Amino acid sequence: MFKFIRVASVTLSLAVGAGAVFAFSLRPQPAFPTTAVRADRLQINGIALAGKRVVAAGEAGHILISDDAGAHWTDARVSPQSGSTLTQLGFSDASHGVAVGHDGVIVQTEDGGANWRQVRFDGDHAEPLLGVTWVGAQSAFAVGSFGKFLESQDQGAHWSAPAALPAIADGHANALVAGAQGRLMLVGEAGMLQRSTDGGQHWEALALPYKGSLFGGLALPDQVWMVYGMRGNVFRSEDFGASWTRVETGLPTSYFGGARLRDGRLVLVGQGGAVVLSADGGKSFRIHRVGGRASLTSVVELAPGQLLVGGAAGVSRDAL
Repeated sequence: MFKFIRVASVTLSLAVGAGAVFAFSLRPQPAFPTTAVRADRLQINGIALAGKRVVAAGEAGHILISDDAGAHWTDARVSPQSGSTLTQLGFSDASHGVAVGHDGVIVQTEDGGANWRQVRFDGDHAEPLLGVTWVGAQSAFAVGSFGKFLESQDQGAHWSAPAALPAIADGHANALVAGAQGRLMLVGEAGMLQRSTDGGQHWEALALPYKGSLFGGLALPDQVWMVYGMRGNVFRSEDFGASWTRVETGLPTSYFGGARLRDGRLVLVGQGGAVVLSADGGKSFRIHRVGGRASLTSVVELAPGQLLVGGAAGVSRDAL
């Protein structure tokens, strides 16, 4: 009897020990699908096209890519992955792109967005970069909070403060818009508006009949420019910012993103799922749709009349 108890005790001990070894041993991890991060459950702050590929960036440093017009998404490889939220991205061609975000992070890709490497991170100050713009194939600017203004001359590999800085002191710069012939427009908080006619070599402050936040702008043909911001404030200029006219959009909502479509129409997206359209170069707008709690931050055109919009509820399609 005692022999049986001893054998059973030893057997139980061996079983427990084997279980512990199994629990704490290194084992192959289950394979997860590359689309584990769902594009409709991630805050998206920026969308861009890299050739035919769609690239979206946002929450927790995620960058998503799609090669089938947004039907399926893959989580791109970012190394190292800081987890800092990305606020905007842009491409100079189908291969070279840059994304910027919180903690002053900048990541760069040379293969159309499949792989990204971190080239800048400033976790000590935690100052977000809010916009990035390419000026030609080699040069790019990144702007952000507290007057942050950086420049790269080597396709985004290295960044530093340029020799000529706009007089924005500690103001927050939200976006930098590039037009033809080296023209640039910088927009930000408290109606901050500056322009450059020579690719950023010199800057000039502009007067705008509005002192609230501006979140972005569009450079249009024939020297027409538009800027947009809080509470439905949209302004149009036909002389590169020397004078401005306020444009009614039909909604007192904040606009965070915009684009010029292939047929010349303009689209703005913003708070509460707002999408407004203009068919006359921004002189007037009509409401395409509005509603819901999720704000929209960015928009690109996939095909004539087919949009992809990003925002608080991820990425979705919209047909005009």
